Amino acid sequence: MHTRLFRFGMLSLGLVGFFGCSQLDADIPQTAMGKAYSYPLDDALFLQHIQVRGTHNSYHIDTNEGRVEPWQYTHAPIYDQLDRLGIRQLELDVSYDAVEGLSVLHVPYVDTGTHCARFLDCLREIRRFSAAYPGHLPIFIQIEPKANIPTDEMESFFGSLEGEILSVFPAQSVITPDEVRGDAKTLREAVQNRGWPKLRQLRGRVLFVFDTTGPTRTAYTHNKKDLNGRLLFVDSGPSDPFGAISVLNDPVGNAAAIAQAVRANFLVRTRADADTVEARKGDTGRAQAALQSGSHFISTDFPEENSGFPYRFVVPAGRPARCNPLIAPKECTPLALEDPAFVGSYIP
Repeated sequence: MHTRLFRFGMLSLGLVGFFGCSQLDADIPQTAMGKAYSYPLDDALFLQHIQVRGTHNSYHIDTNEGRVEPWQYTHAPIYDQLDRLGIRQLELDVSYDAVEGLSVLHVPYVDTGTHCARFLDCLREIRRFSAAYPGHLPIFIQIEPKANIPTDEMESFFGSLEGEILSVFPAQSVITPDEVRGDAKTLREAVQNRGWPKLRQLRGRVLFVFDTTGPTRTAYTHNKKDLNGRLLFVDSGPSDPFGAISVLNDPVGNAAAIAQAVRANFLVRTRADADTVEARKGDTGRAQAALQSGSHFISTDFPEENSGFPYRFVVPAGRPARCNPLIAPKECTPLALEDPAFVGSYIP
């Protein structure tokens, strides 16, 4: 069977430069740091103008020898995804222990294969890539808590999560809700009225999002009020005062909600495939719906060819980003978003 290719164009986004210094910098070869870049449209293009490819459960390694169909996929290591595959959205499932800290895996005891068992290890791989290529588009990092956190441990969990992030990334390199909100009354009003910041302000940086709508989100948003002082954004809708990003995983069933979110300048993450269903059939219908929806981050379990499955997802004309088909201005081009000449080893 021939692998079906879906190429997506990545938007080239320009960051103001390499931010700060951390302990990790000592481990990064100086010859690889801060590769020069130039993006003339960085003052005309905004973050909502992109469409890029991401990965679902980005750390995952199948350790069940294919016996569990939904888990029958193995990703490349995190750095390789960012560098060679042009992935710009990652998903990390995080488990918290007050003593052991933060770990990353899918399901304890039964689906434990991971490229980075510690949250810090995952972050360090992202940072290593970002430090080497500050001309990259913002990397969207989705954090899904894998267990209910007791109420009296919530703030400790939040402190550990934010503390580990800031131990790896300089504070200036993290795009925060307060930065995007600016002088607006609410975060929602800021993105609806102004949109996201220009690419010049965001290039080479990272953005973290909580993928949860339960008690964890309620606590993190100060009882569904705001994200003032917080480091992460949260899954939300256009009616939420703390809203800016929506996680809507079904581009067919969630089509109306995605359209509403895109119109409100929310960033949207959706999925091109799920549970290996589309991969086994070589079915590209869901992927096409995701591309046409205007979602900004389209996640897949199959960013490269996989033996036995007639399926691979890529963004058409992505280099590795493309201009959002619904809202990007006419002057936008994939190379204005991100150019492989300046970033990584991606070959369109």
